[in-house]
Amino acid sequence: MFNVANNRRNSIANSSTHRSRQKKLTTKSKFGLILAAVFVVIVAISVVVIARLNPPLPPLHINLQQPILDEPTATVEQAQKWARSRNATETFVELAPIYWSLAPNYGINPVVAYAQAGLETNYGRFGGVVDATYCNPCGLKTTQGGDDSDPQAHQRFPDWTTGITAHLEHLALYAGAKGYPLENPLDPRHFPRLLGTARTVGEIGENWASSDYYANLLAELIDRMEVQHVPGQTAYPRSSTLVE
Repeated sequence: MFNVANNRRNSIANSSTHRSRQKKLTTKSKFGLILAAVFVVIVAISVVVIARLNPPLPPLHINLQQPILDEPTATVEQAQKWARSRNATETFVELAPIYWSLAPNYGINPVVAYAQAGLETNYGRFGGVVDATYCNPCGLKTTQGGDDSDPQAHQRFPDWTTGITAHLEHLALYAGAKGYPLENPLDPRHFPRLLGTARTVGEIGENWASSDYYANLLAELIDRMEVQHVPGQTAYPRSSTLVE
């Protein structure tokens, strides 16, 4: 009898322990489900916030008729965001404010000039015979010129402001800006015969680089810069010559 009673007590105790464990497991399961639900909500909110801050870019437009002489078609903040999206060096990113400060003095759309600088310098990473110490944002050669593979054939400027000024003078000459050619330019290749030979992005490809591929790539870079979304900022109007 004693053994039977003892067994019953053990059975009751084991049952109580089992129920207690089940209760703890149920509590843990509920807590785990709550944590999982909270995590899902946080992820969903994060996705929405990121989507609003970085909405998908619109379809690509290649506008070869975009003029060089024009009002800015993007802000400097858009330009810097675009540069970072291309894995540009911080030095190149910091050149954007210089372009936006100087380009209007020449009647040039800084978007065109900065995009070309990105193309010519590989977004500040360079990689050819010219490096960042040249402060040459567009591959300008010396007045005498020379072979593309000759470092001495390329102009070395004392600082980036001087190099960018020379770039803008060269573009303004190509675009046929009033008052050009200049008498004492910083541009070492300021030849009168270039006046008005490239008024649009497409003509830059025909005359600056003699390559249709160059013009199309430059137009693509310009377009991607113009459509960058900067929170709290209204984008500039794009060129009225935009074509699909």
